[in-house]
Amino acid sequence: MKNRKRTRSYPVVKVLRKTLFLAIPVIILFVVVSWFSFSEIRKQNSLAVENAVEIYQTELEHRLSAITHFIQWTVVHDPILDSFSPDKHMGDFRLASNDLRLRVSDMQYSTGTEYQYFFYWDEKDIFFNASEFGSDYETYKKIKEKIKTDVNNYTWVPWVFRGNEYLYYTITYKHRTFACLVSMEDILSPLSSLNLGENGAISVYTPSGVLFYKTGDGPSKLSKYYYNRQFFPAEESGLPFSLSIDSRVLGEYGRLFILQVIVFLAALMLSFIMGGYILVTYKKVILPIKIFSKSLSGIDSLSDSEGLVLTDSKIQELNQINEQFKNLIHEITRLRIDIYEAELDKNKFMIHFLQQQIKPHFYLNCLTTIDSMVSLGDMDAAKQMLMFTSKYFRYLFQVDNNFVPLANELGHIRDYLSIQNMRLSRATAFEADIPRDCNNLDIPPLLLITFVENSVKHASPPEDESLTISLFCRKLEENNESKLEIVITDNGQGFSQEVLEKINRKESIEENGNHIGITNCIKRMELLYGSSFSLHTDNTAPHGARVTLVIPTKQ
Repeated sequence: MKNRKRTRSYPVVKVLRKTLFLAIPVIILFVVVSWFSFSEIRKQNSLAVENAVEIYQTELEHRLSAITHFIQWTVVHDPILDSFSPDKHMGDFRLASNDLRLRVSDMQYSTGTEYQYFFYWDEKDIFFNASEFGSDYETYKKIKEKIKTDVNNYTWVPWVFRGNEYLYYTITYKHRTFACLVSMEDILSPLSSLNLGENGAISVYTPSGVLFYKTGDGPSKLSKYYYNRQFFPAEESGLPFSLSIDSRVLGEYGRLFILQVIVFLAALMLSFIMGGYILVTYKKVILPIKIFSKSLSGIDSLSDSEGLVLTDSKIQELNQINEQFKNLIHEITRLRIDIYEAELDKNKFMIHFLQQQIKPHFYLNCLTTIDSMVSLGDMDAAKQMLMFTSKYFRYLFQVDNNFVPLANELGHIRDYLSIQNMRLSRATAFEADIPRDCNNLDIPPLLLITFVENSVKHASPPEDESLTISLFCRKLEENNESKLEIVITDNGQGFSQEVLEKINRKESIEENGNHIGITNCIKRMELLYGSSFSLHTDNTAPHGARVTLVIPTKQ
């Protein structure tokens, strides 16, 4: 009976076979993870562009509406333009034009100097720029011809001149035409911070769908598959044009994602090459079986605490692959952090948006009151009203920061109450008990004025009393944290039970446009302080409302 040869399978061969079998699920897992990462990155980039454009559209719509109202009110009601009549002389025209330029300069302070204003009076064929004009004389003449021939638009209209695209608005009243002109490059400048990629572009379309302006050529050929197109129609934004944005699919993280794929594929390919090299070397080169067996026995004798230390190059390559997976997890973690930071930026935009939503609260009422005072000949009252109104507006236009000193907010409250006392012809008393060490503490701007304004609008004191609003402040120590307590009271009828419950639960109380200021204040404080602030409302005896606010101090 012949002795049968016993074949032996060596560990290296087994490891290589297992590697081949394990490579299939590893590749499948990598494809799934890569596709998930690709989808999430694309979704987040599209969402970031959408959020930025929505904030831009809201701000621009408010700005264009303010300019439209300013032009309409000026050409119809502003007494400055009454000087442009046939019975006046050239000196009156010159003084009126200087006064109009000052009025426009004040408007440009809030809307931007990129908006150019022009005035035309057809009875005397007088045309001049009401704001600083930086272009050449030929451009000035073309603008003059355009405004003289196209005097009434009542909406923002696109215009292409000498290769440049503009939006302009004109209105004519009693032979007087007032117009505003702005270039599309300046209109789209707030979106220049968006990273759209090398072939990214922003396209502007008229409401009828005609392409009017484009920042670049945009993606073409194969590159268009690497870009995402988002469309923002005019009817949804309230703007006189639609936007189409071509942005890179992977945005900021595209190169990082491609680098991860290349690193993984390179590591996987290197592992297969090294495995094949080891297999060929093992088969073609006679290795001492004793040394190999000794290595295996040495591995078996190691404890878990000592770790696995081998000189086998295949196992080293598997360790390298393990390191690449760790790097991949590390990069995914970094990606999540970047997304979190993008969410913080969005919260900052929301804080600014909610703050701006409070600013244009009663512009028209103030202007109408001043107009009535001037019409009635009460010039002293009109001057006082203008002084209080200018101080009120100056504060609004300067609160671009998230925090202002408490003393500045109190001065703003006094200006507001002075305006309301003149408008409503009633006395509203204001009492403030502020310790000296609290004046320089920082609070969110336009926070306290919201509750004071709510008392002025809704509080009804007893018949034999005038409305009295009191404000008290003091420092507190809660959980080793310095805080500021602010208490605002009035002698009105107090809050309804439903409103009290909603405010104390920090719910929205906006109804038919009322109480939007208090709702916005709650949202702003949640974004600024998280859960480290408290807001409590109740009614005092025998009557009156009380608001108690506790916020962290920021000095």
